[in-house]
Amino acid sequence: MVPVNSISRPKPILEQIEFACLMTALLFSTFTAFRHPAVLFTASDMFLTIAVILRCNRSLPLFPLQSASSIWFIGMLMMVAGLSIGSIAHGDPVSAFVVIVQYFFSFVLLPLAILGRPYEEAVTLAKVGVISIALNCLVGMIAYGVGYSGGEARYFMLVSGNYRVAGLVDNPNGLAGLIVLWFPVLWYLGLTGALRKLPFLALFGLLAITLIYASSNSSLAGAVICGALFLLLVGNQRVLMIWGTAVTTMAWISIQWAEFIFPPTFRNRVLSPLLEGDLSHAGTFEDRADLMIEAWRFLPDYFLVGMGAGQYRELSSQGIPVHNLYLLLANEGGILALLGLCFVLGSAIVYAVMARHNVPNRVYGRATVVTVTLTFAALSMNYTHVYQRGMLIPWIVALGLLAASDRYRRR
Repeated sequence: MVPVNSISRPKPILEQIEFACLMTALLFSTFTAFRHPAVLFTASDMFLTIAVILRCNRSLPLFPLQSASSIWFIGMLMMVAGLSIGSIAHGDPVSAFVVIVQYFFSFVLLPLAILGRPYEEAVTLAKVGVISIALNCLVGMIAYGVGYSGGEARYFMLVSGNYRVAGLVDNPNGLAGLIVLWFPVLWYLGLTGALRKLPFLALFGLLAITLIYASSNSSLAGAVICGALFLLLVGNQRVLMIWGTAVTTMAWISIQWAEFIFPPTFRNRVLSPLLEGDLSHAGTFEDRADLMIEAWRFLPDYFLVGMGAGQYRELSSQGIPVHNLYLLLANEGGILALLGLCFVLGSAIVYAVMARHNVPNRVYGRATVVTVTLTFAALSMNYTHVYQRGMLIPWIVALGLLAASDRYRRR
């Protein structure tokens, strides 16, 4: 049944160009290697900027998350305010400006560019994003297959020096994190029939295999939690039974035949420490734990007024920021910035719970949004600042599946 007011009409040329630019931005969103050498501005960001400018010529969604929009933007304002106050009081306001602009781009312009679209467009953007991460995985796996290694190269690493697949993200942990964040979106497309079974299984297999070859402990744990959470939220006993049985069987077979199935790096870096219960050999676990202990020691001095954006590395004995977004924001932006992040994360959950009844596939959409949000929140305990657009786009795209405007066709 097609409502009378939803009869399709040709889009104006500027609207077509704007959506084409946005799709191109999403296609390049996981290709971090295509970036400016001095600042974090990628090819995806360039097309995204053009799309936002073109969308301003017609209409931007003032409330992209409906009633939860105010919580999102208040949280963003609190994050920026906390970092700004800390920078003025203790840090360098000029260098902090770069961090604040990056957060504004990611948490304000990105939602305005992606959200508030018809359902068909939201699904198209989700497909383009999944294709992007799949292409990234394919490039990385081909490079691994031919024996290529980029060593410690900053650009186009593809495969790291210790033979972990990095793809065009130039970071194995970064690639693994992106795969985990795109998983729920892929599952949504498969369960709703937006992707046929064969392409869905092929894409899922490619992403899962690449995740193993990226050999990231945190992302592998995140993938397990992500899958379990999604299945529970979907609440479909048949789906839960099929996937639960399949995953359990595959896990048992994989452990029994690990020497023949998994690459050496995965066995040494991930599987063996987990089976032996010795996390000291699980990647850089001890180094990151030391950074977190140091961050807790800094916290009493900077909890009210932070040390300023980008200043943690200046004060740290190791000269690098702590790989825990919550501790990093609490130290650099104080409690105000930390609460702001909690507001942003909470607004996505609130929107998922309050999703309108006329949104297509609302149950799957809710499960996708909540799963991506909580997975993003969990992975943030292993990341520094998360204003890199590639990390946020799967989250915003998932929100777009629930935030679609009323202009959709019921099939």
